[in-house]
Amino acid sequence: MKHRIKLVAAAVAASGVAAIASPAFAVSYASNVTKTGTTVNFILNSPADILSYSINGGAPITLDGTTKGAKTFNLTSASDTFSIIADRTDATGYTKLTGNTVAGGGNALFTASPEAGLTTISDDTSVLNRFSNPRGVSISNNPNAPNFGTVYIASSAGTVTPGTQTIAASGVYPARTVTGSGLYALRSDGSDAYGQGDAAKNPMVDGFPAWVDSSNNSPFRNYVAADGTVYVSDFSDANGSIIAVQPDMNSAAAVLAGFGGPTTLPVGQNHGSTQAVYVEGSTAAGNLKVYTLDEDLTSAQFGGASTTDQNSIWEYNIGSGPLSSTVTPTRITDAGIPLATSDMQRGADGKWYVMQTRNGALNSPTLYVVSADGSTVLFNSLDATRTLTANPTADRDILQYCNGVAISPDQKWMAMILNIGDVAVIPLIDGIPDLANKAVVSTTPDIISGRDIAFDAAGNIHYLSSGQALYRVLAPGGHSIATTTWNGTSYAFNVQNITTPVGLPGDFNSDSKVDGADFLLWQRGGSPTPLSQADLDTWKANFGTSAATVAASAVPEPASFVSGLTAAAFGMLALRRRQAKK
Repeated sequence: MKHRIKLVAAAVAASGVAAIASPAFAVSYASNVTKTGTTVNFILNSPADILSYSINGGAPITLDGTTKGAKTFNLTSASDTFSIIADRTDATGYTKLTGNTVAGGGNALFTASPEAGLTTISDDTSVLNRFSNPRGVSISNNPNAPNFGTVYIASSAGTVTPGTQTIAASGVYPARTVTGSGLYALRSDGSDAYGQGDAAKNPMVDGFPAWVDSSNNSPFRNYVAADGTVYVSDFSDANGSIIAVQPDMNSAAAVLAGFGGPTTLPVGQNHGSTQAVYVEGSTAAGNLKVYTLDEDLTSAQFGGASTTDQNSIWEYNIGSGPLSSTVTPTRITDAGIPLATSDMQRGADGKWYVMQTRNGALNSPTLYVVSADGSTVLFNSLDATRTLTANPTADRDILQYCNGVAISPDQKWMAMILNIGDVAVIPLIDGIPDLANKAVVSTTPDIISGRDIAFDAAGNIHYLSSGQALYRVLAPGGHSIATTTWNGTSYAFNVQNITTPVGLPGDFNSDSKVDGADFLLWQRGGSPTPLSQADLDTWKANFGTSAATVAASAVPEPASFVSGLTAAAFGMLALRRRQAKK
């Protein structure tokens, strides 16, 4: 058997077609790329069908992509430019419907939804993915940041002093004992980013720990800025704040002056308890802007007229600093939100996505989409529910049991973590949710509460559930090519999603052409009917076609190549059949 596989591999190698592995389900990409002299190191987040690199725009050179983790290659000169390409094809994922239906009601979406595919990139058996009181998750998505691809998870001690908690094993999920309130960091492949183990990182700020063990919400949500700094909100009354943490989590600074978030703020304090944070720019560049959702702050704190505009989006134009800042914030919008907000995101086009968690509340929108300048509410989910259901008096929002929101980097998808721990995915059209085409990824076990959700640069979804005591990463499905490029000055990152034209039989890896790579996928059982003669015949009949030639006559490929592979395939089939009879 090994001999025959080598014959097939040799035939493909002779044709110049790169070999591929059997498909796993992820958008694979190169993260944490570093160049030292002529040595390039990076971390592959998940196995790739084809992993390669190109130097100075030359021909691709393949690397072993069958395993995730640390990879390396050498340049010819330190001045070389290069690209790292990870090619992956998925049969299922959150963009692919399964044909099943997820029931509505309870702690899920209020109405039934089509089920989207569940494909988990992260390892449920890894102890590093268990957390007792997870509250926030974010990913460094700038390829020029020193921590590109690193995931930061905020977890509280859950009011247990001194903060040591044991998470019981359950099924495949292992037990873990965690200590303290603070941050954890994982590389894109799920490994421990800075070797911290089971103790949360809680750096000192002004002589005191940044977060306190006496609150479930200290720390809370977090956001990784373009320079790699991690900004962390604190929703507790005792310690309300925004903390800026360096990528290695060893040092931190208070962004805003003062700590605490009582309903009546101390004179001169420019913030209260913060539920979410978003950041643009940096102090190094002199253009730092910090945006918050604040439970306590009102315009009256700074001499304004309103004492009821809590839960607004506030902009702090900090510039070059210093930190902590006493700058007076500007209210961007309150979006007419009457109740406590829970999350905030910003799309690539500047639109704001503002959430309030109103589990069971009547006549209360869960999600608002607001224009970039904050002047106009473009969407609210209760109005959208009434339109979709043709019920102008509907009092329950379809999205009412959602606890967090995330927007994909290309602003084509919105993901929401449900209270029950499932994930809702909704297409965006010009940044507006297409609620009619919502779907739900059904996760297990269904235990409240889902906590937070985020996208990485490649479009994978990361979510946290305190009910599941779990961190997970979900893949979108389909065919993707992720490229990380060094041009001699800076890095760039791009994901190309390949759509296979309808009617291209034999294209088993959905790369818009029928070639030797599809044969290798068939050989590894990756065709629609694994290792079937019918699929092999389909591949043979269509070898050489591509998206460009489907509508025209296919250009014949050398018959000797097809014949050689087919002969090897027949040998494999015969041997498999003989073995099956033993």
